[in-house]
Amino acid sequence: MARQYVAPVTEVALTARRPMRFTWQGRGYVVTAVLGHWVSGTAWWRAPEQADDDTHTWRVEAFPRSGSASSGSARVAMTRSGVYDLSCSGASWSLQRIAD
Repeated sequence: MARQYVAPVTEVALTARRPMRFTWQGRGYVVTAVLGHWVSGTAWWRAPEQADDDTHTWRVEAFPRSGSASSGSARVAMTRSGVYDLSCSGASWSLQRIAD
């Protein structure tokens, strides 16, 4: 089962142009695996003035970090991981989907 979202994601940390940490709804997450990556473009006839408006999406496995997102703690909480679809268009990041 999956839940669909279009929710903003903040404080995305990248390594080799892949998300390694992110914050969603004030809680930090540590990415343990990148399960997939794809790029979807905007149809040229819908937004011709934005010809290079591709959206990159990463399907990642991640654990919630213990402590608050602002504490800087990178310890991984002893909870189950989840599978998250994170999308980036321009400089904006969003959570698109969570798989249970």
